[in-house]
Parts: sequence; C-alpha cells; structure tokens
Amino acid sequence: MRNAGEGGRGPTMLERAGTAAADAGRGETRRPRLRMVVRWGFVVLILGFLVGFVVTQWDQLPSFDWRFRPGWLALAAAGVVLFYAIHAEAWRAIVRGLGADLDGAPARAVWGKSILARYVPTNALMVVGRVLMAERLGVGRRICLASLVYELGLALSAAIVVAAYFVITMPALEDQPARYAVLAVVPLALAVLHPRVFRRGADFALAKLGREPLPAVLSPARVATLLIVYIVSWIAVGTGVFGFASALHPVAAEDFPYVAAAQAVGFGVAVVTFVSPSGLGTRDAALAAALAAVLPLAVATAIAVGFRLFQTAVELAFVGVVAWAGRERSAQTGARPA
Repeated sequence: MRNAGEGGRGPTMLERAGTAAADAGRGETRRPRLRMVVRWGFVVLILGFLVGFVVTQWDQLPSFDWRFRPGWLALAAAGVVLFYAIHAEAWRAIVRGLGADLDGAPARAVWGKSILARYVPTNALMVVGRVLMAERLGVGRRICLASLVYELGLALSAAIVVAAYFVITMPALEDQPARYAVLAVVPLALAVLHPRVFRRGADFALAKLGREPLPAVLSPARVATLLIVYIVSWIAVGTGVFGFASALHPVAAEDFPYVAAAQAVGFGVAVVTFVSPSGLGTRDAALAAALAAVLPLAVATAIAVGFRLFQTAVELAFVGVVAWAGRERSAQTGARPA
C-alpha cells in the first residue's frame, strides 16, 4: 500500500475508502463467528432476492398453452449450460492472464456462486462476493477487480457483435444506413481494453484509492482470443433460446439467426439498466421485442418470460454442481474452500 501521508499530507477521502475496501472482510478471518454471520447474511439476502425474482417472473407468465417438446428443451438446456461453462472458464483465463492462477474446480465455484448475487439490485454484491472468494484462493483484490472489468467489457463487446446481425438485417431498418453504427461500439470497447489504455485507467483509479498499480494487463492477442470465446458463448445461449422457442412453438430454421441474437440484444439492454436485479424486466422486454420480429407478440412474450425462468433453473443447477465440485477439490487438496 502506498503511504498516503507522505510530505505531511493526510490521506484523501478516496484513499481512506480504498483502505477501508482493502481491509473489508479480512477481520472475518480473525473472528470465525463474525465470518459465519456475514456469510449466512449474504446467503439469506441473495436467496430472498432470488425468490422474489422467481415470483415476479412467474406472475408475468402470460396465459399460454405450455406444451414442450422434450428434444428441443434438451437442446435449450445444453446451450445454457455451455454458456455458463464458457463464461466461467473465460473468467479463469482472464485471471491467469493478469498474473494469478486458479485451479479449475475452485475457480468455477467462485464464478458460479458469485453470479447468484446478480439478483440483488445494482450487482454490487456480486463484485464483493467474487473479490472476497477469489482472495481466499490467492487472487489479489486488484487483479480480481480488473478481471471483472475485462469480463464485462468482453462479454458486452461479444454480445454487440452477435446482436449487430439482428440490428443490421432487421427489415424495418433496411433503409437506415445508421443501423451500421452499432458496429462502432465494438472497436471502442476494445480500445478501452487495450493494454496501454486499460493500464493507465486502472492505475489512475488505484492510485486515487491509495493502492498499488496492476501487476499485469491482458495482451491484445489474449483480448482478441477471449472476444471470440465470448462470441461463441452468445451463440451457444442463443441456440438455447432457439431450442426453447422451438419446444414451445414452431420456428422456421431460417429464423435461427434472429432468435439466437435476441438474447444478446437483451443482455445489452440489461447492462444499461444494471441497477435492476439481473436485468429484471428490461432484459425480458428486450428479448420479447427482438423475438417479435419473427414470432407473434404473444408467443414472443411467453418465450421471453418462460426462458428466463428456465435459464434461472439451469443456472441454479449449474452453480450447485460447480460449488460441489469446488468443495470436493478443496477437500482433496486440503485448501480452504472459497
């Protein structure tokens, strides 16, 4: 930590905030009872918002003839699981590129358990949870915070690439040259993630908080590779949406690109409205609007809300599996579980 009081100058408000953030959670290791109370408090808070989220979504389900074709539903589940698996491994690759190393199972457990905190408004608890759990595995807080910025930037850039197809090929916009402007967002995002730009911005923010600079940043080649990985993940979950839609209602094969890109469109809207728990309402509305380009509005709405509940169920199952695997791995190695 930098000496904020050099030259007779007292620590600034930001430096005091940085010190408080750096010390947060460390007192728990010396006070097991406090650690247990805090941990269970987080669990209860997340479960409360998760239950509220499910109830809200359930109440929004439209009156519909809910008959599913199992084969398509299996494809939907596979697409969603692959999406989460790719994102978990991509985050681990980001952390590795920043100079830290994580064993596979514990890393997936940290990533999986932290995403459940997205159901709490503002997503701040997800960041705090990821940082604290990763720290128990030896990942510094600066590195973990940087990894979260990279993760969001890459996931959003990849979503825009996939969603761009939807925007550019929409019949309603075919006479609007401005529709190609969506492609400008990707190079802008990648420019922010360029090593020179990202390091300057990150080190400036860390300095204001009285913290040391980042030990490493991702190379342009690694950023480009990860962008491709995230694009594949959006295609995977888009395939899941197509499978879910086809399980509920006939969907033409030529409409696959529109349906698959709809989830990326919804994610982009959810990022803009990050204060809502896991994009509650906004993502579903955007997904329904995107699906309505090729499906009747009533069907599109049913698919959007139904898929969100389906995705949540698959997510909980995925998190349960990776959390169990992470604990088993920690038991084998004698390491402290995250």
